[in-house]
Amino acid sequence: MKDRINKLKKDFCEAKSDKDRDIVDARMQELINENPDQFAEAMVESAKETANKATELALKQKMQDVIPAISLVYIAKTYFNKSDTWLYQRINGNVVNGKPASFTCQEIEKLKFALDDISKKIGSLSISL
Repeated sequence: MKDRINKLKKDFCEAKSDKDRDIVDARMQELINENPDQFAEAMVESAKETANKATELALKQKMQDVIPAISLVYIAKTYFNKSDTWLYQRINGNVVNGKPASFTCQEIEKLKFALDDISKKIGSLSISL
């Protein structure tokens, strides 16, 4: 069911006219009528996946201007005990072992902490002559 819903979502996004969108809506209604409970479960799962993807894209966009100014090697090793490659894969959503690499919720929290920690360290830096 989830695959069928995802196909219809793709068709809706690629629709070029209201008529095309109406056709997709009708096919979606057929799925609802076929098995309402299974449809609801699949839609919830699809919505969660979409929300996760949006979060990852927002994270990448937010970090785009900061990445050149900070050491991802330092962040990867100090806060995650991982390689910089591991961190870059997650930031960019690279395909690893056949699926896009992504952060877990705990890893996103750890990344937020790392950036906040580095920000505080930089903010407390004082240079006097």
